[in-house]
Amino acid sequence: MKPSDELLAPHQVHLWHAFTPQQDEALNALQLGLLTPDERTRMARFHFERDQHRYLITRALVRTVLSRYAPIAPADWTFEPGPHGRPYITNPHLLAQQLRFNLSHTDGLVVLAVTTGREVGIDTESTARTAPLEVADRFFSRQEAQALRALPAAEQAHRFWELWTFKESYIKARGLGLSLPLSKFSLQLDGDARVDIGFDEGLDDSPARWRFWQLRPDANHLVALCLEASTTELVEFSCKAVQPLLSEDTLAFELTRRPRAFQG
Repeated sequence: MKPSDELLAPHQVHLWHAFTPQQDEALNALQLGLLTPDERTRMARFHFERDQHRYLITRALVRTVLSRYAPIAPADWTFEPGPHGRPYITNPHLLAQQLRFNLSHTDGLVVLAVTTGREVGIDTESTARTAPLEVADRFFSRQEAQALRALPAAEQAHRFWELWTFKESYIKARGLGLSLPLSKFSLQLDGDARVDIGFDEGLDDSPARWRFWQLRPDANHLVALCLEASTTELVEFSCKAVQPLLSEDTLAFELTRRPRAFQG
C-alpha cells in the first residue's frame, strides 16, 4: 500500500477485507513492527495462536488502511476509547479527524469500513456457524423473534444472521455497544431485499438518521453496514481484499439488501 493516496468522498464507503489464512513469519514480523507496546501486550494475552494471529491482522489492517487517507505513518496512528469502548482517532491532522471507521471480525475474516464525516458501523459473521436461534427469543424484539420463528425451518438460520449483523452494525454506529438493548429496536426485512428500522418509544433516535446495506464478500460470510444518512441519496461502495503490507485486490461482492429509501 502507498501512504495517503486514497481519495474518499462523503458519499463513498470503503470496505477492506482481510481474510485470515496463516502467514509466513517474515510478514508476521513486519506487521508486528506496526503495533504499539500496549497492542503487543494485548496480543500476548491471547492464549491461542489463532487469536493472536487475528489480533495482529486486525491492528495491522487498521493502521495500514488509515494511512491511505492521511499523511500519517501506520505506526503513528493514535486512538482513545469512547465511553463504551469504541476507539476514536486522536491524531490532530485534519484529514485524520474527518475519518470515521469501524471494524468487525469473525472466523476467517476481518473487515474494516472507512467513511468521512458521518458515523458508520459494521458487523460480519461466518454463516457456516450454527445459528443460536434461542438468542433471538431472549434478546431480539418481539416482532423480530416472531417473524423469525414464522419462517420455514430451513430459512431461519440465514434470517438470524441477517438480523444479528444488522443489529450489531447499528449499535456499533451509535458507539453504545450492548448498553443499548437489542430488544429496543427492530429491523424489518422484506422479500424485495429492502431493510427498514423502527425504534421503541423512549429510544432517542430516528429511522431517518440511518441507512442499512448487507453484502456477501464470499460464500461463507455476511457483512452488514449501518451508515449515517446524508443529504445525498447516492452511496458508492468500494470493496477490496488485502493482506496488510503484502497485497491488495478488488473484491467482487453480492449486495443482498439495501435501504428502502435509497438506491445506492
